[in-house]
Amino acid sequence: MRTNRTLLLIIFSLSCALFAQTQWAKKDWKKWSEDECKILLEDSPWASTFKESNAQVNNLGNRNNSGTRTDARIETSYTVQLRSALPIRQAVARQILIQNKYDKASDEQKKSLLEKTLPFLDRSYEDVIVVHVVYGSNVAQYENEMMVYWQTHFPIGTVPQDAFLNTPSAKKIAPIRFISPRGAAHEFELIFPRTVNGEPVIEPHDKTISVEFVTPSVGTAATLTHGNVTESSGGSAGRRAYVEFNVDKMKVNGKLAY
Repeated sequence: MRTNRTLLLIIFSLSCALFAQTQWAKKDWKKWSEDECKILLEDSPWASTFKESNAQVNNLGNRNNSGTRTDARIETSYTVQLRSALPIRQAVARQILIQNKYDKASDEQKKSLLEKTLPFLDRSYEDVIVVHVVYGSNVAQYENEMMVYWQTHFPIGTVPQDAFLNTPSAKKIAPIRFISPRGAAHEFELIFPRTVNGEPVIEPHDKTISVEFVTPSVGTAATLTHGNVTESSGGSAGRRAYVEFNVDKMKVNGKLAY
């Protein structure tokens, strides 16, 4: 009975995901809802989230009303987006339009708002693939540690030596540039070449591609979760974040978008 219930939940979740995906795919991007933008930016053919959770927080546990200490589960996450893919940029642009109340604006105001998004949407990515990573944690201390690491660990002009774009066609590709804005932004970008030896690093016949990089140490006894794979770790060493993309699903109107 329990197995049947679990199976039904999985089928229901998959059905919801497919339904949501179909909805945004059939609509003009300027009519996407906030939820549809969120799906595109976090769990779509061009975006995936890697999570690392700790079963215990030795020094940050809460205390209940009786004063007894209770451990809490903490989580750190890395949402990896193929930002050079047009659907991802359209979702970002649509979020900006929503924030600026585009739907209720006059025709003149709408035109002005749209014009401001054009440089971002029309930007050419003929030479590079931009991987945009948004990171965070449900514990402020850990989120600050992540921010300090990504903003200060790599000297300007250098790239993480353990970050790669993996493709069947070009194998392991190292980034040619690393961008991590200083300040409150919890994000960074890995810039990869779009071609190697004159050949595209991603081909339409490739089955999957993946992005990997090593995360900073911000906890112990971690359980790593990505998709249906769970792995336990017994130490506080930095872990490898790994996300995979299905190339066949990365097509828009039959053309590969990345």
